[in-house]
Amino acid sequence: MHSLNILIKYARMYGPDHKRTEAQFETAWNELQNGLPVAGEGGFLLGVSDNKLLLDGVPLEAGQVERSFGQLLSTAGLASLHFSKDVTIEDFTRLVRAFTVAGSKAQDVAKQIKEALSGGGNQSTIKINEVKFVAADPLTGEISVAAQIAAQTLGPEFKQWLNDPQKLLQLIAAAEGANAGGGQGSAVPFGSVPNMPGHWVAGPGPGAGTATATAPAWEGGVVPLQEAEVVQAIRLLTRFGQVQGDPNVRPEELQKELVEVDPNTRLNLQQLLGSLAAKATTEQQEGTPLLMKAAEHMAIRFALERYSKGEVKVNAVHQMMEHMSRQMDSLRQILKLQEEKMNKAGILVESHADILDRMFWAEVPESGKKTVLTSNEAPCVPPRNLRQFVEVLLDRDDQQASADILNNYSSCLATKETEARRKTAIGLSQLADLYARLGGEAMGKAIRTVSEQLVVEKDPELQSLLSAAFVRLSQEASESKNYQAVDAVCSGMELLLEQRPVLINDLRPRVGVENRIPEFIEEALHCDPVPADLLVVLRRTCQSGAEHLADRFFRCMRRDEADRLVDLVKAMGSPALVQLREILSKGQSRQAAAVVGLLSRLDVDTLLELLPARLPEWNRFYHDIVVRQIAYGAAANRGRTLLELADVLDSAVLPGSIDEIGMSGDLTAAPPLLAMARPGEAASRSPFVQLKAIESLGRLRDTDALSLLREIVEAKKTFGWVYHKELRIAAAQSLSKTDPRYSAQILSESGIEPAELAIAPLDTAPACPWVRQRRYERMVLSRTISASIGSSWGKSKILIRELSLGGGMGSKEDNLRIGSEAELEISLGVRSKIRAHVLLRRARVNEVGFEIVNTDLESRYRLRRLLVEAMNRAPQNKEQQWKGERKG
Repeated sequence: MHSLNILIKYARMYGPDHKRTEAQFETAWNELQNGLPVAGEGGFLLGVSDNKLLLDGVPLEAGQVERSFGQLLSTAGLASLHFSKDVTIEDFTRLVRAFTVAGSKAQDVAKQIKEALSGGGNQSTIKINEVKFVAADPLTGEISVAAQIAAQTLGPEFKQWLNDPQKLLQLIAAAEGANAGGGQGSAVPFGSVPNMPGHWVAGPGPGAGTATATAPAWEGGVVPLQEAEVVQAIRLLTRFGQVQGDPNVRPEELQKELVEVDPNTRLNLQQLLGSLAAKATTEQQEGTPLLMKAAEHMAIRFALERYSKGEVKVNAVHQMMEHMSRQMDSLRQILKLQEEKMNKAGILVESHADILDRMFWAEVPESGKKTVLTSNEAPCVPPRNLRQFVEVLLDRDDQQASADILNNYSSCLATKETEARRKTAIGLSQLADLYARLGGEAMGKAIRTVSEQLVVEKDPELQSLLSAAFVRLSQEASESKNYQAVDAVCSGMELLLEQRPVLINDLRPRVGVENRIPEFIEEALHCDPVPADLLVVLRRTCQSGAEHLADRFFRCMRRDEADRLVDLVKAMGSPALVQLREILSKGQSRQAAAVVGLLSRLDVDTLLELLPARLPEWNRFYHDIVVRQIAYGAAANRGRTLLELADVLDSAVLPGSIDEIGMSGDLTAAPPLLAMARPGEAASRSPFVQLKAIESLGRLRDTDALSLLREIVEAKKTFGWVYHKELRIAAAQSLSKTDPRYSAQILSESGIEPAELAIAPLDTAPACPWVRQRRYERMVLSRTISASIGSSWGKSKILIRELSLGGGMGSKEDNLRIGSEAELEISLGVRSKIRAHVLLRRARVNEVGFEIVNTDLESRYRLRRLLVEAMNRAPQNKEQQWKGERKG
């Protein structure tokens, strides 16, 4: 669209043969060819709704170029341009030349485009769709013309008497006096003439001589005003306009012309001017000249009379308006309307016939509007008029009448008349937001009707129009959260997938229901209870939505939020669980690892059946995600689940999984932990894993572990203690948790300092609001500690500002890339260092979190002493309350 608009501007500025125009034409043509769909035969549809450009129903980016081009099409009364798949360069050239020649006047734009495209023959590859009434039914015979709605604001640059209804009334009265001897007739309703024998008002009565005679009293008989009389009245007003610019015309000559006018015409013009004069006494003078206003009023009243009596159908109204507009063209040109000034300024002006259309619709009684809009003639009404009326009904909160009108409008898609289906499809695209505002079942019904018609429609152009309507309605349904309508979209997509698989491939990315699934999930999480229609939509989309559910679960921060998501998946039922199992069984590593948390709560048997076979295929990163997912799941039996997976977990991830077993509170997992904690070297167990098992036994409060823990704390050898002090501290902490009676004895006989025991693992807190609880208390250091991190990417210096027995947080001093795991080294002196293998957790820019996954016992004890010293220096630096951020 950007290239086409620039091409039109270049052609207007430089001409069609300029090198810049030719180069831009080549660019626009190539972009048009690249934009045509590969599959199907429908081409694409460039539409406009409220000055917004739509490409096959999808709104284009609203830049200034797009807005101006959309305004050009809208003001010209063009609803859309359909480019077929086989669009030719000749038709494209004609289209560009039409825009170039037309200038900025709306009716000229529409006229030039019609002529240009019709010049290519009946098989033009570019077609236009206008926002007008369809042609009259030929079965009704020849339809005469009448008028519709008001014209543009006109400049009051005329002689004062020509814009004064009282002066014109005096002029007509003088003409009547000259013809009838000054007789006065009784007033009759405007739009009709008396039906009495003999002469009336302006002529002598029966039996009178050549002298003047007054008209007989009017007794109420009327005959309809004829079209010829209305046209004559408009021409008379045109003559008034000519007189105002001709200084040589005398009032006597104008009176003579009035005398020659048909009496019916003169009477109705007199009544009209009287009405305008009465209004002028109470209303502010408008900018529209009186002559133009009078012509429009006469045309509109005539049209209303014909329409209300059933002499013309609504589908003939625009044809009538075009004829009346042509009759008024001379008057408009004579009066030098403001329209010309607007054209010179480059401002687009709507056609006079379209303006009359709107004025006619505004004058139609409400009952008449309802009758038309609930009949099979509804497609004949321009969408803008339908919108105006339905918005009035909605403002009154008349939901039933609005629904009846919109339901009837969408049902017109099933008509056998091609033109009516085309108009309805165009209208649905433009009225999609009105359906969304109404809500309820109307939008879903419209979507179902469009999808059903798409299945059977054979015309490629109508397929494009229906596709655009389907896309617009589906987008509005999603944005307005009308889940009943969204369900209809999903149902329609399934129907089209079965019946028109080629078409569905083009529709799916434009409809974009799958892209809205995260929004639907968020809505469901915040609704209590979840709306039934939303649940139906989530069930229908669970094939693509299961992955979104898993990702959302992993992003949950609070426990209640995670629990609500688990309940949502339960409510979705077996379709969601089947899809989760399928992802775990056959999905890629990232997708499969993401569903572990939900399955650990909802289907642990399937998890333990499939996961052990998949874990050996994955690297350490995904093993870590699996452990964290199971921890987030917070299933009551998660400890047993982690133990079942312990043999296939990566060695760097195993210590963290043992921590989670202890945090689970699952006492059935205690016996395997006892085996891990027993003294003695084993090939599959490091001292760090033994240490973690001891800490987890303390969290579980397993009384069967008391003898083992006492043995580790109290065992001595000839000189000193049998086990490393760090191991003894961990056993003493677990012993005191399991049986507090041993606390005083441990302190008195073990040689362990109270400060060392104070740096202890955290216990499970059932009331913790977060999905994952900290395993060790983190301390904010009074001064940062310098450390280095080395990985396969090299080495990087960090400054540690928060630290615990499980890990910490630091700031990088350079931009060196860091992998997912590394070796951490903290120097405490010349020969004293803390060394640990860590997993890195990404944090903010130039910050990194790390979790210790392996270290020797001596380094662990030095880390403990470092924390004791930091606590003694600044005890207030203990982090009092964790805010839930995942720092490491």
